[in-house]
Amino acid sequence: MIKPHILILGAGFGGMYVARELKALVKKDEIDVTIVNETNYFLFTPLLHEVATGALSPNSVAEPLREIFAGTNVRIVQGTIESINKKDKKITVLGDVNGDTIHHRVKHEIEYDFLVIATGATTNYYNIPGADIHTYPLKTLADAAFIRRRVIDSFEEAVMCSDPLVRAQLLSFVVVGGGPTGVEIISELAELIKGMVKRYYYNTKCRPDEAGSCGPEEPTLTLIHAGAELLQQFSPSLRKSASDRLVEAGITIHVGSAVTSVSPRGIELSNNTTISSSTVIWAAGVKPTIPPFEGTESEGNSPALVGGRLVVDEFFRLQGDEHIFALGDVAGYIDSTKTSDKPMTLPMLAQVAVGQARAVAKNIKSSINGKKLKSFTYHSKGSMVSIGQWFAIGEIFSMKIAGKLTWWIWRTIYLFKFISWKKRLRIVIDWTLDALYPRDITKL
Repeated sequence: MIKPHILILGAGFGGMYVARELKALVKKDEIDVTIVNETNYFLFTPLLHEVATGALSPNSVAEPLREIFAGTNVRIVQGTIESINKKDKKITVLGDVNGDTIHHRVKHEIEYDFLVIATGATTNYYNIPGADIHTYPLKTLADAAFIRRRVIDSFEEAVMCSDPLVRAQLLSFVVVGGGPTGVEIISELAELIKGMVKRYYYNTKCRPDEAGSCGPEEPTLTLIHAGAELLQQFSPSLRKSASDRLVEAGITIHVGSAVTSVSPRGIELSNNTTISSSTVIWAAGVKPTIPPFEGTESEGNSPALVGGRLVVDEFFRLQGDEHIFALGDVAGYIDSTKTSDKPMTLPMLAQVAVGQARAVAKNIKSSINGKKLKSFTYHSKGSMVSIGQWFAIGEIFSMKIAGKLTWWIWRTIYLFKFISWKKRLRIVIDWTLDALYPRDITKL
């Protein structure tokens, strides 16, 4: 019997956990599994904000895929997905060799028996003029390193600046998006900037030919949110706790005002407010990354979408194709248990992707063995958001919690989400050093 080949596109939480659930069968030589990913590592995205603000090193949140699957015979392919050919059951991948131009990258064709699409999401700029050019997203390891460099450079430039308006613009930091990512990044940013001013810049002359120092009141932090309140998925009491904590940290909050345009000098809001800033971090939302399919819609090759996500059935199979599964941010899986006017797709969360991954792996095994497939029901384990050092809010089942203990629980949960004990130990060391010493301001 020819071993079935399962091809997994993407190594985020969804794709990586599907492979982990199947690796035992690979070791038994019953199936072949190949992972295709643009990088050679699994990225723990929930802690990217700590990399961007010097609390963690980049290596702490990235685990090499070959290390995760060492000794399992799971095949790793680094490259970009160029197309999916449903008819011939194969994909085309552009190899990623030393960052060469697309014209010099080698194309590879990989056939499959079952395809798993778990390509995740990318930043959504909502077609706002200038947002994709003049803001800094936080989706990749490179994004986090770039934000960290930008913050450090802003201070170094401001020290030498003679124009007070330009200086104020350099020391103005704006985060767009009042969801968990936006709140976490601006909280950590406030901690980083407070520490930098106190330790490195407070007694630094503003310019070599001027007396005086860089005052702690100079840097400004602003959080912009188009909705009526921050963190709208949480209860009102927790939202207030988070908002109060941000204000205590010196962060100015604008709610109910959407960004209408972004320029190198700052942003314009829908209420006609202008905020001057050289550093605008975009955390206002994401959109699915759907790989391209060969052929046209009339030929039945173009997949159906719901809210920009691939329509799947209750077993996560792509509509009209029993050999293609999709999950996570790209899957338009309708939660039929929701009691609302219309069924809603599941949220783009790591815990959702992990639960779906286990269901997809089981259904692939059942498909191979000719057994009945099982549907999936999502049960939330709760949500938690850190608001800087030693404070977090959370809802776990029916409990609403906030404070230092919640922050400790949040860190402990994330710590044990890492695959290897080696990574967990590294994170603990980084967090311990962060508590004892100033944050690292080395430019990456």
